[in-house]
Amino acid sequence: MEKPGRLPPLPALRMFEAAARLTSVSRAADELFVTHSAVSHQIRALEEHLGFALFQRQGRAVALTPAGEELLRAANTALRQLADTVTSLKRRANPNRLSVSVMPSFAGRWLAPRIGAFIDRHPAAEVNVTSANTLADFSRDAVDVSIRWGPGGYTGVRAELLMDDVLFPVLSPALCSEHRLGTPADLAGLSLLRSEGEDWLPWFRTAGLDWPEPTSGLMMSDSGLVLQAAIEGRGVALARRSLAALALRAGKLVRPFDIAIAARHAPDGVCAGSFPSGLPFEQRPLWRYWIVLPERAADTPLLTSFLDWLRAEVAVDLAAPLEPLPAGRGTFALLR
Repeated sequence: MEKPGRLPPLPALRMFEAAARLTSVSRAADELFVTHSAVSHQIRALEEHLGFALFQRQGRAVALTPAGEELLRAANTALRQLADTVTSLKRRANPNRLSVSVMPSFAGRWLAPRIGAFIDRHPAAEVNVTSANTLADFSRDAVDVSIRWGPGGYTGVRAELLMDDVLFPVLSPALCSEHRLGTPADLAGLSLLRSEGEDWLPWFRTAGLDWPEPTSGLMMSDSGLVLQAAIEGRGVALARRSLAALALRAGKLVRPFDIAIAARHAPDGVCAGSFPSGLPFEQRPLWRYWIVLPERAADTPLLTSFLDWLRAEVAVDLAAPLEPLPAGRGTFALLR
């Protein structure tokens, strides 16, 4: 094994790599949890150490020099390989540790009520579940697997489709008993609960209602909190089947109409009620649940067992019936 040649200061190299990769000193500072001035100082120190410029500065804009582009490629490759090796060693050093990253709504409404069965099968395992809305950084966060809700197309990772989903209205049994919901039009006058990215307008159109997107009432960023509000009788939620299934089977929620829509989201910047002027609902990307794994890391036996358990649980959940429709309520065909 050969001795490495003379290397530049590694902290400065790391900050340069982040700033060059992100094309922004500010974003690099956010990623590395340091100040903007610290990144700028380290890059200047690196340029002084090397004796040549890495960035071309034109006013407030910066661009890599040819030397900077070459150093970025080498630094990125070396740092990723080092991070992958360290992560792999940590996993092998503690094969009984499993770290899972999920969205808060999925963690609370789907995973938490079920994961006890997996832990019972692996009593010696240390299972760490963290909830976040952003895709996990496998090297930085030491995460083994992430479960994401989105359109897919993730880069630099391994991704596997876990399940599709649909949305339909749900409400509490008490609220349902107060209103005669024979047809979707009978929702008029009820409070329609809202969550970001899950619009009522496509469901209205599928149900034959020429209603606009609701703009008043309770609005929450987390789908699980909207479901909780529905359980408490605060209104009608447009719920994902995956998140509402257990509450429906337990009788905490009821489904007044057997009509559902595919889970599709508008691209960023397109408002909820934008079509027909915006992107038609049918052309919006399907949102699904994905298993996301590190690109190069080998799966531990515990991770493999967890993935097998997860797939089996999803299959059982999708095959199990939901709470039957309340007697005497209207029935509509399922449309996807």
